[in-house]
Amino acid sequence: MVILVEKIEKNKLTIPIYLNTKIVFDMLATIEDGFAEVKNVQTSKSKNRENDLEANIGTNNLFAFLNVGIRGNHKGNSSNGETVVEERTHTPVSLFQKLKGQLDNEKLINRDITKLSIGDFVEVQGTLKNNPVIDMLSGLKELMALANLFVDNKPNNNKKDKLMANNKFNTQIDALIKGLQADGKKDIICEADGMSIVLPTDENYFLNNNMSEVTDGNYKILGKVIRICMDDGEISLLRNTVFSKLQLDKMREFQEMFSNPSLSQFVGDGGIKTVISKPVIMIIPIAIYI
Repeated sequence: MVILVEKIEKNKLTIPIYLNTKIVFDMLATIEDGFAEVKNVQTSKSKNRENDLEANIGTNNLFAFLNVGIRGNHKGNSSNGETVVEERTHTPVSLFQKLKGQLDNEKLINRDITKLSIGDFVEVQGTLKNNPVIDMLSGLKELMALANLFVDNKPNNNKKDKLMANNKFNTQIDALIKGLQADGKKDIICEADGMSIVLPTDENYFLNNNMSEVTDGNYKILGKVIRICMDDGEISLLRNTVFSKLQLDKMREFQEMFSNPSLSQFVGDGGIKTVISKPVIMIIPIAIYI
């Protein structure tokens, strides 16, 4: 009797904490020239067989939760016996591994971030941080709420206290935080090999729909390069918000508001920083994983 043992590859046992399933499915459909109609593909296994036979079935029916690439091991030499029906189903993660494997086989994944071109598939590893603008504003908002709890009714000429109690200022901070996370879209920053990488993400593709899962962790990212600023240029963290559409004078007024010396202990001496300067690249993430 021969027992077939399939070796487990360690690099396939990934845990995605972000997986853009739409991109994965669309790319697999493109590679396979579309998907065949969903069929219930099965293999059968008969007991009391002696010889080994291995078959691959339905490799063109790739889609999520379909019976994709079902593989059955059969004992040869037909005889009457009990038939066991096997059915294997792909999950989004296994389909991602299939896509990644095909890209690897074709040597389409660039792992040298110093030699990138627009449109490259790239895999990088680095530490992920939340959008620094959101972090700073959220922290400032919490401090303002706390400070206002201890404000008495006496007139206060302190500029910082006046600003912290300013309702208009509070409203502007709320608007900016919401704008930076509109429709569940949010930038995450990756620091890898001395370079900043901006990752536009969608909260719907995070594990448990929770973006906080990734912060301050070290992960791998597979994605596609859409912008490169190596020698000059910068990427604005406000590019997809209403603030990017403000007239120049209004934007200056907004930045000057956060450059108030009274806020230097919260936002730093240079005021609020809404751009990430070179060297920086932008990648649309397909997956973020361990």
